[in-house]
Amino acid sequence: MMDWERFYREADYDRCAYVGGEAMVNLAARFFERVGVPDDFVSVGCGPAVCPFGLAERFPDTEFVGLDVSETVVADNRERADDMGLDNLSFAVDALPDLDTDREFDVVYSVATLYFVADAERAVAALWDRVRDGGHLVLNYPNRYSRAHFDREFDGRRREAFELVLDSRNLLTYDDVREVTGRRPRSYWKLVDAEDREFADRARPCVVVQK
Repeated sequence: MMDWERFYREADYDRCAYVGGEAMVNLAARFFERVGVPDDFVSVGCGPAVCPFGLAERFPDTEFVGLDVSETVVADNRERADDMGLDNLSFAVDALPDLDTDREFDVVYSVATLYFVADAERAVAALWDRVRDGGHLVLNYPNRYSRAHFDREFDGRRREAFELVLDSRNLLTYDDVREVTGRRPRSYWKLVDAEDREFADRARPCVVVQK
């Protein structure tokens, strides 16, 4: 299983969004336009926190929180937020499939995270439990198309990193998400009018579920 603490401690890692690249900040801002600007927003498995940083600058009245399993990336993010003067952005160490925090948020956002979580359904349940009534879960998850894509495109260390997906141990479906949440998911990509071909790829499903 991927050792994220070692990865961030030993690697000169890029501050990038691992799904969707830099476009993800604009798409998230468009999501706010469509559903309303939230009072608070948590990114679970935030990594270098591209979206929280970009959004915190644009929406100073919203509180943003980033959670990640790696103490190193959390410390790096805290230092960067302090350097940028972002008083509305904070970070803490936490990890799926269980979360230590029991706080609820208007938006719970988890993208490029479930690929690395063995018990994906329990993780979805934990995320859903943190969504405030009337709020939204934005969720990207691995499916059988993800597995086929990774098997075709990845080699070496990337195969090791995505071993759970390649071994079909944490794959989900739209129906799985609907069953766990008890709500009908909608395509996040369609909601935010993501036009790039990458976002239409069935190997990168991302849904939004309102509570």
